Amino acid sequence: MNSNTLGDKLQYLRKDMSMSQKNFADFLGIPQPSLSAYENNRNSPTVDVLINIANKCNISLDWLCDISSAKHTLSSLSDIADVLYALMETEDIKLDIEIHDHLPNDEETDDNKWYTSITVYGNDPENKLNADLCKIIAKVENDYMDLASFAVSKEMYDIAKEKTINYYTLPIRQKKFSELSREERLKKHMEYLKKEN
Repeated sequence: MNSNTLGDKLQYLRKDMSMSQKNFADFLGIPQPSLSAYENNRNSPTVDVLINIANKCNISLDWLCDISSAKHTLSSLSDIADVLYALMETEDIKLDIEIHDHLPNDEETDDNKWYTSITVYGNDPENKLNADLCKIIAKVENDYMDLASFAVSKEMYDIAKEKTINYYTLPIRQKKFSELSREERLKKHMEYLKKEN
């Protein structure tokens, strides 16, 4: 998706939720003519309406309002931890993480090393943004290798990077985790363990 108007984004959200304009307006608690005007960019919603839409659709106001956040700078490992937590908490992306830290005699060899790996399956039907994430990773790898191998200038790399960033504008929804009692949590944990085995 490469649309920047609020109307385009509202239409995307509505269609993504498989709702008619009337059903989506009811879901948001706003009149259907108002939603129509927003979708057609004839009117702009109030801040309260924007916050309501973001909360009910579980998306960020930054994406909805097309607010560019500052360029990300990774200055410490805590920044990377923050990114990893954010990725794990998304609704439409699933990272499969493998941790290989059990070494015979706790000794690393050339054939048996301590490592972690993150895998993203592009054909995962339950996580619809995985395919896009795989494409992004491949594009970033190709662009970076072009720069590292001196095939392109830093200026050309920055242009390719900006083009990729501006092309992939689909929203990322956050998972909702309900507050559960200890008993409910234990029951769900047991169900999870049974399902995994």
